[in-house]
Amino acid sequence: MINELQDFTYGAYIKFLTLLKKRFKIIPFSEVSGETDSFLILRHDVDASLESALKMARVEQKLGIRSTYFVLFSHKFYNLLEKDSLTILREISELDHEIGLHYDVGTYESYGRDLMETLENEIKLLERLLNRKVFSIACHNVSLMTGKDPFRGIAGYMNAYDPVLCENFVSDSCRAWFLKDLSRLLECNWKRGQLLIHSFLWTDDVCERDAVLERLFQGIEKKNREYKLEWLRVWHESPKVKEYDKLIKSHK
Repeated sequence: MINELQDFTYGAYIKFLTLLKKRFKIIPFSEVSGETDSFLILRHDVDASLESALKMARVEQKLGIRSTYFVLFSHKFYNLLEKDSLTILREISELDHEIGLHYDVGTYESYGRDLMETLENEIKLLERLLNRKVFSIACHNVSLMTGKDPFRGIAGYMNAYDPVLCENFVSDSCRAWFLKDLSRLLECNWKRGQLLIHSFLWTDDVCERDAVLERLFQGIEKKNREYKLEWLRVWHESPKVKEYDKLIKSHK
């Protein structure tokens, strides 16, 4: 199984989840409680692509698995307030997955405002967009932080990096497993654990790590070309523009 997981294909992911489902109760953060004796939290940080998140959410739904998807409001690649992005986010939610807030402390600090107020504002906005309560939050790029996470112990929300929830933790970050922890997870040596999966890292076919980024940016460039063509179409078909160009041409 470990060898297959190093290929990061959807085929391997389906086998992985099928195996884990036999050994653990797989749950989103919203289902964690004191009464839950043994579980595996399945979590996704949507750090690059909502489209890949939706694809993974559909795979999990077909397997009868619910997970948590953490999304950012401050992202270079997607905008949750844009129609297409919001449509995808709502579909993930309608597949009965939990949506949590992925917060970026560095971005919050750049606003020059109270950090807690910013967090609460984003949570409320996410709740209104989805018409669902936000139960959990997760820090973005926690490994790059130099200071303390100001939201690690706040009341009212479950933090993905709560030490109790991270005692047994496996992540596919940067397409580089900690193989010792992955082996322990596969051997079911944990009573409770957390599995972090980044959906954009997984592909239908075997693909090198750098090629994954290349595909991601090719997709972004394709979107930008489509936006450009749409702008050009609007300009070229505008009666005002046509009249203006005709008038300017007649005066030359």
